[in-house]
Amino acid sequence: MKRFGVGTLGVLLFLLVSCGGNPLTPLTVELVDGLAQSLLPIAAAWHAGPPPSTSSSPWIGLPTSQSSWTLPTLPNTRFQVAFLCPGTGSTQFYVSLDLRRSELGSHIRVRCPRVYASPPGTANGALLSSPSLTGWVASEDNLFPLSNSTTYGPMTILQSNPPGNSREIAVYGEDSSSNPYFSRSTPLTFGAANTVNLSPSLVTDSLSVTTALGFSSRASLILGLVQLPLKQWGPGPPTTVSIARPPLGGGDYFEFYMGHGNTHALWRYDQADPAVAPSSTLTLSVPPLNISGSQTHTFSTLPTFSNIASSGFSPGLTFVGYALLLSEPGIRYWRHFVSAGALGMSTTYHLDLQTAPGFSGVVPSSGSNVELRVSAFAGAQPSGISGNILANLLGAKPLPTETIPGHSLFLDRAWPFHLEVATLQSNFIW
Repeated sequence: MKRFGVGTLGVLLFLLVSCGGNPLTPLTVELVDGLAQSLLPIAAAWHAGPPPSTSSSPWIGLPTSQSSWTLPTLPNTRFQVAFLCPGTGSTQFYVSLDLRRSELGSHIRVRCPRVYASPPGTANGALLSSPSLTGWVASEDNLFPLSNSTTYGPMTILQSNPPGNSREIAVYGEDSSSNPYFSRSTPLTFGAANTVNLSPSLVTDSLSVTTALGFSSRASLILGLVQLPLKQWGPGPPTTVSIARPPLGGGDYFEFYMGHGNTHALWRYDQADPAVAPSSTLTLSVPPLNISGSQTHTFSTLPTFSNIASSGFSPGLTFVGYALLLSEPGIRYWRHFVSAGALGMSTTYHLDLQTAPGFSGVVPSSGSNVELRVSAFAGAQPSGISGNILANLLGAKPLPTETIPGHSLFLDRAWPFHLEVATLQSNFIW
C-alpha cells in the first residue's frame, strides 16, 4: 500500500475542502532548542486521529531536511507528532506530543533537550564598581556561583544562530551586609575567549513574598532567556521574605517556585504586572496534589497507563495534560505530553511510537534499569490575556532550563502563568 506524505495528504484535504467538506486549520510545528532556534531532526513523524494502536492508519514520516512542517489538520483533529532530536552523540532523545487541534493556535514549538543550534564559547569577567558579592552570574546555558567574589568564570556562552553576537550575561548578588546588587550586559561580541565585565548597582526596590508551611521556595528572574536566581528559602513554617526588585524591561519575568514531595507550583509574572511592582506583596500557596496510575509493558512496546488520575488543584485552574519521561540513563530518553483534549475522559493511555518510521529505538533494552516520571499539569493565565493556556505555552519561546527537572520541558516557556504540578516517579527493570 502506498503511504501518503504530508504534502500529498494536504492536497487530498484541500480537495475535500473545495468539495464542501470541513475547512482546514493548518498548524505549523517547529522543532527548536532551548533558545527557540531551529533544529533538523534525525527522524520525524505525525499521525492524525487517535494513536495508531487504536486506529487503522499508520504513522506518516515527515521530511528531516527541514525544521518546521505545516500539518493539514481539521478543526477538532486529534493528532500526534514525534521527533528524534539531533546532536546528542550516542544518547538518543525522543520528544512527542498528543494534542487536539482545537486546543492550539496556528504555531507550536516542540523543544529538544540538551542540544543547541548555537556554537558555544567561554567567558570570564569581573564585577566593577561594586563590593565583593555572594550570588550568581548567569548566561543562557550556565550558572556560575559567586562566593564573596568580584571575579567569575569560565562559563559557557552561546553564539546567536546565524553567527553574530551571543546574547547576554547577568549577575545578582548580595554584599556582606545583605545589600542586593544587579547588572546585565549588552549583547556580547563572540570569540574564542571573552572578557565580560559587569557593573552591578545597588537595588533599592523590593517586594514581599509569603510562602506556605513545609515548602522549599525560590525566586528567580527570566531576562530574555537568562534565568537568574534571586533567593532560595525553606522548608519550614510559613515565611515572608523580601525579594530584590531590579529594574527590568519588556520580555522579562519574575518567577516563583514552591515544592514539597510530589506537589509543585510556579508563578511567572510579566515585569509590568502590578503584582510584582515595587513594594508589592505576594502570598503564594498550593494545596496537596495527587496523581496515581499504573503501567504495563512488553519488552518491545512503550508503557500502557491504566487508572491514571490527578486531583487537588487550586480552584480556577484548568487541567492541561500529562507529561512523561521514560529514561534508560545515558542511552535513550523519551519525553511525551498528552493534552487534556487528546485524553478526554479516558483513564487508559498508550502511544505506539515505536511503530513510526525511524523510532524503533525508543523502547528501552530488555533488562535495563529505567526511570519513569509522570506529571499532571493544571494552570491559568493572568486576567486580560486571551487564548487557550496550552496554545500560548506551546507557542511561546522555551526556556533553556527546566523548572522541575524531568517534568516541565514542554511547558517551561517565557509566558506569564500559574501552574500546579503533581509528580509521580518510579524505577524498575525493563
